[in-house]
Amino acid sequence: MIAPRDHGLSPLQFPADIRGRLVEVDRLREVWAARRRRRTDDERAEDQRRGFRRHIVELRAAAGLGAVPAPAARRAVWSLADLGPGDSALRERLRAEEDALAAMAADCRAGQVLDAAYLTRLAASIPDFGAAGPRGVGDLAADTAVETHPLIRAAHLHVKCAEVLAAAGPPADVSDGSGDSGGAGGVPARLRPLPWALGSLALIRSDYAPLIMDHRLAHRHAAALHLGDARLRLGAVVRLFTDLQTAALRADVSASAAAHKPVQGGSTALAGAVHRAIGDRLRRAADSTALVLRTLDGSARASVRAGTADDGDTRERSDDAAERALFHRGPGCWWASLELAVSDAALRVLVAVQDVGSAVTGVLAVTADARLTTREGVGDALDLASTECVTLVPTDSAGERWPAIEVFVDDVLARAIERLTKAMA
Repeated sequence: MIAPRDHGLSPLQFPADIRGRLVEVDRLREVWAARRRRRTDDERAEDQRRGFRRHIVELRAAAGLGAVPAPAARRAVWSLADLGPGDSALRERLRAEEDALAAMAADCRAGQVLDAAYLTRLAASIPDFGAAGPRGVGDLAADTAVETHPLIRAAHLHVKCAEVLAAAGPPADVSDGSGDSGGAGGVPARLRPLPWALGSLALIRSDYAPLIMDHRLAHRHAAALHLGDARLRLGAVVRLFTDLQTAALRADVSASAAAHKPVQGGSTALAGAVHRAIGDRLRRAADSTALVLRTLDGSARASVRAGTADDGDTRERSDDAAERALFHRGPGCWWASLELAVSDAALRVLVAVQDVGSAVTGVLAVTADARLTTREGVGDALDLASTECVTLVPTDSAGERWPAIEVFVDDVLARAIERLTKAMA
């Protein structure tokens, strides 16, 4: 098949920030590809299936359709067999969705031609949230071969497929046997499984990782697809997909590191430089925040701590932050925390630079966790999505990546402090 060239989808036609994101993803992909070659076919297949399971659980939650309770969701990601006897209907539903995506991935590895006939069969094989099978998907065959960056192609296919489903109307029946439904209008086309499957199809074909949705990103996803201008709409989806791809690659890198010894040392110099800069940023924030809080409570206190050795609380919170960001944390953890105490509330914001993988891979992630303590108890002050961290690869420098890290740290602080002030109201 000759790839179309007239869609205006060249990376050069997108804003500079998108081109920069694509470069960053591709740097991480180089590390991912090198690590992945050290995995057996069975190991790679199981890693991919685990990603599919998480995606399925998260997509159902984002769609508001039969959301899997958190404990069951965590069990399901690792093994559907771990779901309890009362979850048999859910287990079978998730297994059917997982098997369909795994079969799609196998087709990609086998070099399946993405013609209209195949896309029509694929659309019929992907379990939908209703009884009506989508039509018109075969018309997207030319879009699967557009010459552009794989993430742009994936976003383009996702948008086009959602438009096809929206034009065909909502699925006839959104009941999944749990008693839940997507409402009178059904599940929005953008959150039905097929647009996501086609996006992942484009990525797998180009040797990238399939997408893993996060239910916390449903509003961002909806806002992107509701933009009136087609070029802005596609750009917003590309930005989302670069973030999701980063999370998926990071997850796979850490999984491969868990089973094989590293071939190179860790990025301790990079981690140390970033750690020091984060500590300085938190100290400046502590000074300015304390002045504001003391106008509300003269006894308000602010302090900053930092370290490289985990205590029990720091280890638990670093583990939680890594789990939300979809990776297994490695042995290195360089952390700094801002602690605020005012009236009857206390806030601790922890920002950590962590090794990605149980052995040193050279990949680092800057993560965050914030706990707010009030009279009602202790709660999460952030609820971060899997995409909300900053990933560093061995070829990065602290100066090059600091602007992105600073934006992340400032955003985390602003959100956590806002939760603190609301709790005081």
